[in-house]
Amino acid sequence: MHDNVMIIFITIAIVTITLLTAALLLASIVRRGWRGRMHRQLDDLRKTYRDGVRTAIASGDIANNEKKFRFKPGSRAWQAVEEVLQELMAAKRQTGEVKALFHRLGYVDYYENRLGHRNVLARASAIDKLGKMGCLLSTSRLVPLLDTNNPEILSVTVRALSRLRSKEGLVAIIVRLPNLLGKSLVTRKAMETALLNFGGEAIPYLTDYREDQSDPWILSCILEILSLLPPDPRSLSLAIKYLGSAHPEVRSKALKVIGSDGYAIPSQAADLTLPLLNDPVWFVRLQAVKSVRELTRESTAKVLEKLLFDENWRVRSEAALALTRIGSFAVDVFYNALKTKDVYAKESICEEIEKTLFSDWLIMHLSDDDKTLRAKCYEILRLMHVLGFSIPLTAYMQTGEDERVKQAVRHLLASGADR
Repeated sequence: MHDNVMIIFITIAIVTITLLTAALLLASIVRRGWRGRMHRQLDDLRKTYRDGVRTAIASGDIANNEKKFRFKPGSRAWQAVEEVLQELMAAKRQTGEVKALFHRLGYVDYYENRLGHRNVLARASAIDKLGKMGCLLSTSRLVPLLDTNNPEILSVTVRALSRLRSKEGLVAIIVRLPNLLGKSLVTRKAMETALLNFGGEAIPYLTDYREDQSDPWILSCILEILSLLPPDPRSLSLAIKYLGSAHPEVRSKALKVIGSDGYAIPSQAADLTLPLLNDPVWFVRLQAVKSVRELTRESTAKVLEKLLFDENWRVRSEAALALTRIGSFAVDVFYNALKTKDVYAKESICEEIEKTLFSDWLIMHLSDDDKTLRAKCYEILRLMHVLGFSIPLTAYMQTGEDERVKQAVRHLLASGADR
């Protein structure tokens, strides 16, 4: 009797599990079919309204045609028209007319009303939509959201305001930097990306703001953003001021501003930058090397020589790269460095010489009237050949035109094979 009860119980359990599995599978199939049907309908509606919206805008008489595109909020036709307008915004086509349609068709009002939605995802989606629509009037509705403590809402709000690019939004973000970054509510990368969207307009606000705070984390973030924005005297002045900061992150970012493309480094900055090549922190030395690589000075070459054997491989590579940019001043440095016994350092140097085509400069000077320079260029190329960096030499033998140089290269290849 007991065995029969157990068999019945097991049978019922198996049947129940089977039915539940079948029900879940059927529900999944139905849901997938419904979604497929919905997407097909949306695709068809997008095709229909894409042509209609573009034609109406091109006609210049959108006001008399907009009723054709006014639908119940949330409907598929409403969603299709919104996606068509977003496509035009992303493609930067008739953006003025598209922004006006977002407003007149009710999309702006609809999403502004959802800014107070209880659901965080719905609220975040509304913020993102308003940013993409480019309606400047929404700025005043978005700014108060910067005072919330929800990281997701803060991140999407910062991004939305950066897309709108209004002065009000820019100032609102910058004055809240200690809260947004200091409490790690918005990631540094997200903040940098957002502020970069404002372009050069952000520079005066960033350079003026630093006087009101002393947090090195915030200051280093400001300097990082300035290094990525167009060159500006105010940015350079701020960077020079903080080269002597006690915080290595601040020193590093100040150097990054000075080393940015487009800056002609003034003598004051050069004199303050060169000592930082000996900074105790490796990433400060790295940025210092990048900052001075355009300074074609003999004194620069001598300081960089030491860094060819730095404990950090990035510093070593960057020092070699910097030396290849300062021409004849680098010859003695490379000559001495390749005479040492540090094979790893020598290979790094040869790699940068070859990669930056400085090897071509050396080859062309094999026929130089200066015998000393000619001899040193020859020896550097020979040592490179010994270490296996011979491609520039063989390439010149195939394509070079100067017979005197070819003769030197031919002799070099024949005599420099032995270590």
